[in-house]
Amino acid sequence: MKFLLRLLPFLCALGLGAAEPASTRTPVSNFKLPTFTNEGHRSMLLQGTEALVGPDRVELTGMNLSIFTGDRRNLVETIILSPVAVADLETDVISGKDTVRFIRDDLEITGSDWRYDHRQKKVSIARQSRVVFQAQMPDLLK
Repeated sequence: MKFLLRLLPFLCALGLGAAEPASTRTPVSNFKLPTFTNEGHRSMLLQGTEALVGPDRVELTGMNLSIFTGDRRNLVETIILSPVAVADLETDVISGKDTVRFIRDDLEITGSDWRYDHRQKKVSIARQSRVVFQAQMPDLLK
C-alpha cells in the first residue's frame, strides 16, 4: 500500500522486507503496523495475531484494522475484523475470502469474500452480507 510502502525501509531494517528475495516471507507474532497521514496524524493501524511479511504483501491471521479520522482528533472511524486477510502494499487493498465484520458507530456489516480499498475508502462484501443500522430511519419505508 502506498502509505505502507513508506514504512518498508523500516521493515527492511528489521530484516522483514525487500532486502530479501521476493519469495521470502518473514513470520511475525503480534504484528502491528501503524500508518500516518502526511501531517503526522494516524491514518490506520493494521494488526494481526500472526503475519507473514513479504516485500509487497502481508498475510494476516486474526486481523484487526482500525481506521482513524486522520486528523488531530485521532478518533477511530471504523474497525474491520477478519480471521484471515491479505494486505497488498502496492495497491492499498486489504482483502479476504473468510468472514469479515465491519463496525462503525452508525452501522455494522458482516459477510465474507471482502475487500477494503484504502485509497477509495471503499469496502466491498461479495457474499452473505448482512447490514445492521444503528440509526433511526423513520422515512425508509415511505
